[in-house]
Amino acid sequence: MDIYRTEVEKYKTHLVTKVTLVNDNGVSISCLTMGATWQEFSVPQADGSKKNLLLSFDKPADYYANGLCTCQSIGRVAGRIKDGRFRLDGKEIQLPQNEKGNCLHGGPHGFNHTNWKYTTSRNDSSVSVIFQQKIRQAIDGFPGDILATVIYTLDNSNRVTIAYSALGGEVDTLFNPTCHVYFNLSNRQDLSTHSLQINSDGYLETDDELIPTGRVKDVEASPYDFRKMKNLQVAIAENHGFDDAFVVNGPGKATMPIAVLRDDESGDQVTIDSDRNGLVMYTMHEIEPGIYFSRDNGKEAIGGEGIALEAQTLPDAINQANFGDIVLPRQGKKTYRIQFAYDNVLPKE
Repeated sequence: MDIYRTEVEKYKTHLVTKVTLVNDNGVSISCLTMGATWQEFSVPQADGSKKNLLLSFDKPADYYANGLCTCQSIGRVAGRIKDGRFRLDGKEIQLPQNEKGNCLHGGPHGFNHTNWKYTTSRNDSSVSVIFQQKIRQAIDGFPGDILATVIYTLDNSNRVTIAYSALGGEVDTLFNPTCHVYFNLSNRQDLSTHSLQINSDGYLETDDELIPTGRVKDVEASPYDFRKMKNLQVAIAENHGFDDAFVVNGPGKATMPIAVLRDDESGDQVTIDSDRNGLVMYTMHEIEPGIYFSRDNGKEAIGGEGIALEAQTLPDAINQANFGDIVLPRQGKKTYRIQFAYDNVLPKE
């Protein structure tokens, strides 16, 4: 098990450090202090090379040149809060609005705009980088100050576990973080060789601004039915892309992972699990021009090049009584975990 640190560049006033964790199988992950960003998930290939399963950029500044929030930590609250408004402790709270009058992904000064302090740790079977920062109401606009921690752990079973924790301050506040991770498990600029399975019988109905209406729709006989593995490119074409929240891990089904993503050509596979009830899926069907991911050898990114799979409590939960509890009580603590397990499922020679 190894840990490497590199000072990457200065972004605005922040000196950004890259921390790389390597397990005994040659699998490695790299994270940036800026945004507590998951930059690389590199796995060995049969020819001796390594492949990064994530979409990423070489320079920290490139992560902020577009609105994709690529592989960054999102908080305090992932997804959209309608009108940036909610009631808490009998008071109406107004948050900063950064998308069509709504508060998206923690607002304009969320977790992904923070340069996190970090430490590292290791034992015989895993290595970790621990990001921590005091998140202040004066900066992000959410009620109260909290102490937030993001821990990335890579173990010798080729599992990456992200743990998000928060310690509350003097008032109740909200906490529903995630990693806005984008995958492409192939060496192509599309998802044509990818298959996806999601442990979900229902998805959220949304309005024109992608705000949940409160209604859960059945996936049966719809493009949203991923209960069995199916080709992702075909599903994207059928539905004209996805930017949707699936209800996962229902009663009696929590023993199953929430999702499995596989590149059928290489056999590389990532199994995703979490302790939350939602999985947001975004297929990049509409992206702005001028984006160049580091994996593409100078080629401009295209729509549908990757898929974001964001495990979280269902979006706008604070305004929907049946979506889950995202309130962090004053002086309380909450911890959430998301796990990504890598395997290659091609028959061994």
